[in-house]
Amino acid sequence: MLDKEQVKDWDGEPEAKVQPAATTGIEPPAPGRPDIGAILMASREAIPTGEYVILTPAEVSARKKRNNWIALALGGFVILVFVLTMAKVGGGAGVPEVYRIPSSSSQ
Repeated sequence: MLDKEQVKDWDGEPEAKVQPAATTGIEPPAPGRPDIGAILMASREAIPTGEYVILTPAEVSARKKRNNWIALALGGFVILVFVLTMAKVGGGAGVPEVYRIPSSSSQ
């Protein structure tokens, strides 16, 4: 939030401090030892301010490139897992001897 000292041409009053709608219910930890679990797992509510970020064209194109590379890497990983799974199943791994199809070399 901005105060009067931060903006030169502002003739309004400083913004009032907004209190969160709900408290987290976290009790203060014992002296000398913080309760990290309670701090990390406590729910925190965002206070809507009505502000949003407008990305520059360079940031939008960088985001698209990053998303495309992530999608390509994820797709490659899925294909790799599929190929390795088919290679193991095709080799008879995990299939009992009774259900295996005899190959020409075993006859």
